[in-house]
Amino acid sequence: MGSEVLIVEDQVLIAIHLQDLVEEAGHRVSGMAHDGVEALSAAARQRPAFAIMDLRLADGVSGIDVARQLYELYEVRCLFVSANINDDVRRQVADLRPLGFIGKPFLPAEVISAVRAAVLKLGKL
Repeated sequence: MGSEVLIVEDQVLIAIHLQDLVEEAGHRVSGMAHDGVEALSAAARQRPAFAIMDLRLADGVSGIDVARQLYELYEVRCLFVSANINDDVRRQVADLRPLGFIGKPFLPAEVISAVRAAVLKLGKL
């Protein structure tokens, strides 16, 4: 199989759906986290090629802050998934070299295409 992907999403059903789509795209899920602590722990245990990151996580944690920590500590870039993607968000994460943005609600084909594009950007087939 392909690349390892970390899913950081606080809504369990969405996280499971993303896992299915990552696997359908031909890649593996290295871990699933619902908050920043779990995300950083999962990345430390098994470094993913990239993360799929929700912008709003459990307990009001900012996905942008977690993405920044993943990038600074482990050089893990993110594919952002949220119903709240706008120009301000894009500016806030620009220095993290985002792999893309997917709006919620999403279609399965959008996620599969974005995951494949992220892997190509990273050169990790």
